[in-house]
Amino acid sequence: MPGISIARNNLFQDRRRAILSILGVSAAFILILILDGIFAGAMRQVSAYIRSSSAEVFVAQRDVRTMHMTVSVLAPTLVDKVRAIDGVAWVDGLRYTTSTIDSGDTNLLTYVFGYDTATGRGGPARLSAGRAPTHGEAIVDSVAADELGVGLGQSVTILGQPFIISGLSMGGTYIANTTVFITSADFATLRGPSYAYILVGARADTSAEAMKRNIEDALPEVTVMTRSQFADQEENVVRSMAADVMAMMSAIGYLIALALIGLTLFTATVAKQREFGIIKALGAGRGRLTKIVLAQAAWTVGLALALATLLSIALGAAIEALTPNFAVDIQLGSVLRTAISAFVVAMIAAFLPLRRVTRVDPATAFRMR
Repeated sequence: MPGISIARNNLFQDRRRAILSILGVSAAFILILILDGIFAGAMRQVSAYIRSSSAEVFVAQRDVRTMHMTVSVLAPTLVDKVRAIDGVAWVDGLRYTTSTIDSGDTNLLTYVFGYDTATGRGGPARLSAGRAPTHGEAIVDSVAADELGVGLGQSVTILGQPFIISGLSMGGTYIANTTVFITSADFATLRGPSYAYILVGARADTSAEAMKRNIEDALPEVTVMTRSQFADQEENVVRSMAADVMAMMSAIGYLIALALIGLTLFTATVAKQREFGIIKALGAGRGRLTKIVLAQAAWTVGLALALATLLSIALGAAIEALTPNFAVDIQLGSVLRTAISAFVVAMIAAFLPLRRVTRVDPATAFRMR
């Protein structure tokens, strides 16, 4: 199309300036995509334990709907009550608290899980080395072990007591904390017999939702959630804590992009006043000129966004390789949201040069050389 061709030629006649402009706009979009990616990665990490659990339903203390920043206390006798409910295939009690894991002068905030090693339910999803713990032993995440400078057979302090590392797990260290696993019996000795959560598996002929309703009807004094509901609640509480910061950083990114796109379009327009004068002299109306300016904006944003997406994926992979406790998920939804917002920003940024173009005197074509 003629308007698009003119817009492209105007933008890329000075290739150095065009490339620098596109790189600048890309940098703003990379800021937005990486922040979104880190946030999405953190959400995946914070709910990873729940989503990888074999339990289809979680039972917690009344009104407790997350693990993060909450305390749940359930009587051990509740396990037998849940086991007797229709549709239940198996039940395991899970002991849990927040503490630290220490080695020498180094310590890390950690979620401590006490689980039944005979069934393995409630334990880590994967081991990279070693085996399940026995009395006085613990499984430590491999990333946390590296940070603490310890390995298999070495001692760490958990809940104020020394434990020997029997295994190394994977995927349990996040931005702010890690995970460790000890036997349920050791946990009970240190912190008492109560459970934090009860893990429940459904029979083949019973759905998770149906079993959830059955437990709620039989035990109205507890909170019952399916695995996906529990994971969603866990993500929501963390998301709400960071929402304001994320909104502010995204706004900064879009303001930078707005300024850069506006500067790119304005300088390209000023440099091409003679060409626009010729176009007006040939009878082009406001609609044709508007199309040319908006096409320039679309070219700038489209190329910058494509470049930013590729660089963000590469940068995210590099961040994960260099800092294993970070996860960066560049999601299609984030790219689409950024694309929509970017084109809105581009249309706003095109306003100033559009006014200048529509006011160009056709005689300019004959006065400028």
